[in-house]
Amino acid sequence: MNRNRKPLKSKYILVILTIICVSLICLTLTSTIRIDSVRNGAGILIVPLQNGLNKAGSWLSDRQSTQRSAEELAVENAELREKVANLQEQNTVLIENAKELEDLRELYQLDQNYTYFEKVAANIISKDSGAWYDQFTINKGENDGIRPDMNVISDGGLVGIVTETGPNWAQVRSIINENSNVSAMVLLTSDNCIVSGDTAAEEDGKLLLTDLSIDANATVGGKVVTSHISDKYLSGILIGYIDEIKEDQNHLMQTGYIIPAADFMHLNSVLVIKETKDTGEDS
Repeated sequence: MNRNRKPLKSKYILVILTIICVSLICLTLTSTIRIDSVRNGAGILIVPLQNGLNKAGSWLSDRQSTQRSAEELAVENAELREKVANLQEQNTVLIENAKELEDLRELYQLDQNYTYFEKVAANIISKDSGAWYDQFTINKGENDGIRPDMNVISDGGLVGIVTETGPNWAQVRSIINENSNVSAMVLLTSDNCIVSGDTAAEEDGKLLLTDLSIDANATVGGKVVTSHISDKYLSGILIGYIDEIKEDQNHLMQTGYIIPAADFMHLNSVLVIKETKDTGEDS
């Protein structure tokens, strides 16, 4: 350290500070530096920064609003889904009730068509595999007075015959089953014939008509009913309507197809006639 160096005296420092202050006063009084310039300079630096801060604040606010809106929409969507599910469930119940009511009306009308028979209503609870109800089980049985060989009707016509029974169930073989044969007759002419199930005809929901006399004046649309000569089926029950009729290959008999009165693809409820052909009496 240079010990010969002398510190500045106080008066020199005072003089320097005085000069600086005077210089600043002079500059302020002149037009070289103006307050507007200072303001403009500050604006150039501060305004962009403030705009950036405002944009950042707006972005954060929008994000918060968007998040709140998404949460509110999610809650509202869940509530709407629940309402839709409830409405769908109610609609399903209404459709089922309407279908059940329609089935009951049809059974009532069918019951009126065959008032001379005592009957018991039953619901189908199971069926064999396949589209057609060619064999099925009902929820009524021996406890309800049902026994084998009782005739079963629905949709205005013959459905089949009871083949087996239990305390609270019964098995029914329908007339569309390939093992089914019904002695029948053309209602208008009383000509006898045989109506049977047929695998090929079943694909079209039809029954096979055979053994009709070559002289029978049967026409398309004619009604076919159960015959009085049948050993299993009560007479006079509608089977269906002639859909096609023609001579067989030997030109000795007529054959054709019948559209059954019953809808064997959409059976739900049936009526069991509590009478058998072997006795002709109530069971």
